[in-house]
Amino acid sequence: MKTLEDNSSIVVQKSKFFLYRALTYSIFLLFPVWTQKSLELDRMSQIVMMICYMGFITAQYFLLGKEIDHRLKIYFRVNSSLDRIIYRIHLGMFFFIFYFNALNFLPDKWINNTFWVTWAILGLFYSWPTRGKIIQESVTTNFNEFKYLDRFEKTLLILIFTMVAVSIPEFTRLNSIGALKLFFDPSETVSPLVWNFLTVNYFPFKKYPELFKTAWSLHFYFSFFVMFVFIFYSTLRYFVSRRLSLLGTFALVSSWSVTKILASDVGIALDSTFPLLWIWALMWSTKSSTYRSGLFVGLVNFWGVLINPINIILAVFQTVALYYLFSAKKTHWYRRQMLRYASFGLSMALLAFLMSGTKMTHMWNFGLNLSELWSVLERKAFFSLSIFAVLIFGLQKLVPNKIKAVRDFKIDEDKFGEVAISLLFIAVVSLFFQTDNFRAFGLMWPVALMSVIPLEFLFQSISRLRSSRNMIYLAYILVCLLDSHIEGRIKIILRIFNS
Repeated sequence: MKTLEDNSSIVVQKSKFFLYRALTYSIFLLFPVWTQKSLELDRMSQIVMMICYMGFITAQYFLLGKEIDHRLKIYFRVNSSLDRIIYRIHLGMFFFIFYFNALNFLPDKWINNTFWVTWAILGLFYSWPTRGKIIQESVTTNFNEFKYLDRFEKTLLILIFTMVAVSIPEFTRLNSIGALKLFFDPSETVSPLVWNFLTVNYFPFKKYPELFKTAWSLHFYFSFFVMFVFIFYSTLRYFVSRRLSLLGTFALVSSWSVTKILASDVGIALDSTFPLLWIWALMWSTKSSTYRSGLFVGLVNFWGVLINPINIILAVFQTVALYYLFSAKKTHWYRRQMLRYASFGLSMALLAFLMSGTKMTHMWNFGLNLSELWSVLERKAFFSLSIFAVLIFGLQKLVPNKIKAVRDFKIDEDKFGEVAISLLFIAVVSLFFQTDNFRAFGLMWPVALMSVIPLEFLFQSISRLRSSRNMIYLAYILVCLLDSHIEGRIKIILRIFNS
């Protein structure tokens, strides 16, 4: 409050804020220039510089999402602080997709000039000091979720980031844009709007094939898989404690199946990470308690159609289910308003589907191959706990009052119902249509989610025995670490740096 009382102090605060932001923008905007000069540097240095540039771009997505919230007066509740970060990054990215696709109609010279002018204008706008920005804007406030971690949780968080860092797949040897598109999307289902967005997003590197390939490879890894990990953690937080959410996330990223999937078919990884975002957006919307959340839900479905036109079926289902089922307790006025906000994204989704030229009759694929489920369970011992979760939920439904531990077990049934119904519909769609939504990562995360339920059940039963819970927690950390095949991941990283 001193900032508001002392006028001389506010001038100093504004000056510091402007200089810090302006200097930060200047440094990161020079990264593409420095990276272009670094063609003779080793691969590791190029990767580090490219990750820094991607971090800067992701921050712009977040700031744009925050500005959209402010302009449209979207105020919402969240389950964890990480929900707010995930939501704003995606919201900003969706609007950048529209903007960069508009720029793509221009000649290359004009795209290049407009690219730099855009970041310069945004830099001045976000750096311009106001009392609201100085008082409210802080990086640490967005990570309150991890502010009070104990030693076990800090250790596990470090292990998660380490596992993510050493799980980067090998880069392809292809350099041309056409070949890269085919490599990342062998089934050719991804919309040209996505490729236009990526091309403009990394336009400074377009004339340097090696750097452009590195940028796209890292973008697909961080924007899809790493964001998938963050969303999975946020999903777990709806059902279990922070400690078990970290354990479940570590179990997922330490699975050898992650490396096998990323190495074998990046296209499957791209398609199979979307269902989690789709379901999380539904849970975030019902938790937010605002009808303006419909804007984000519609845009998520638009993004899904860009990835695979068959996801238009998911868009229709989610819209109907959100209106008649998951928001049934809301007033008709509230639900109409939510549908009105969602109409923009849904209209764009329909337009993207029509532009794809996809015919539903050409997408039939009768049969659901669940052989991958056994592979997921076989490669990770931790995932075998999911069988016990099925048993626990079965006892809750069949004999809810006969077993005290089952009767006292608490879990958010509404949210679990949203996940279960959505997964059931995805499975039905996968049964009749050609889609990877229920394969690879789309199959792994439900198994990982179910695997932490028995531990939550056990921890609730022995809530007063803290030392026993710590020993059980440590034992499962070691189980996940021992079958993580970390030596195989390190070999892949070394091959990348030595190539």
